[in-house]
Amino acid sequence: MEFASPLTQAVLLKRYKRFLAEIVVNNQEHRVIYCPNMGTMTGCDTLGSRVWFSHSPNPRRKFPDTWELVEVDGGHLVCVNTQNSTDLIKEAIENGVITELQGYAHLNVAPNTLGEYAFDISLCPPMPQDNKPSCFVHINNVTLGDEIHRGFFPDAPTEKGVQQLKALIHAKENGYRAVLLYCVQHTGIERLFPADHIDPKYGSLLRQATIAGVEIFAYRVDISLKEMSIAQPVEVVIPARMICSSRL
Repeated sequence: MEFASPLTQAVLLKRYKRFLAEIVVNNQEHRVIYCPNMGTMTGCDTLGSRVWFSHSPNPRRKFPDTWELVEVDGGHLVCVNTQNSTDLIKEAIENGVITELQGYAHLNVAPNTLGEYAFDISLCPPMPQDNKPSCFVHINNVTLGDEIHRGFFPDAPTEKGVQQLKALIHAKENGYRAVLLYCVQHTGIERLFPADHIDPKYGSLLRQATIAGVEIFAYRVDISLKEMSIAQPVEVVIPARMICSSRL
């Protein structure tokens, strides 16, 4: 997946109003750019960080520049644009990179509904008589990592994440395959943990989901200044007991 335009480097001054960031280009030009990430972005919005942004030629956009990447501690790159996650996962499934989700005839992106619940992706088997259930997938974007290559999700209490888990449990209970897929957009993460110290409610329900048969996978994204692609699986570690500390 290539970026929409060549990226321009800048220095981050501040992020504000959730969806805006102030940067300086070439040590002199101040700009306000669009931040396509409504999360807390813990560790990704530090003053003085190197960032990269793309540019849209659309004249209707109030803020034509979009924040794409940031360099965090250790020199690792993080993609802060959460809007890329579904496209990256879809591309990886279609290219056979995500081996756990092969063997389906049709891939549909949102909206995919099952009763009152909506899903990011649905996968349909080749033929109904194959006796292979359809698969419903939710995608979560991971950007929170530490200095010893661990990733955590979520980076803030997430009611949306809780509802996604409930939806996947519902799908599994109704005879479908249910998959939670973490898209790790941080090049330094090697293992992924539930962030019990941030959202114990999510951590508890995640464990219930695994008991119910929801499958949980994580894949890391390779990031360069030209393109990104799903690269390899990341180990998901879910301790049996809740851990309410960032040190596991």
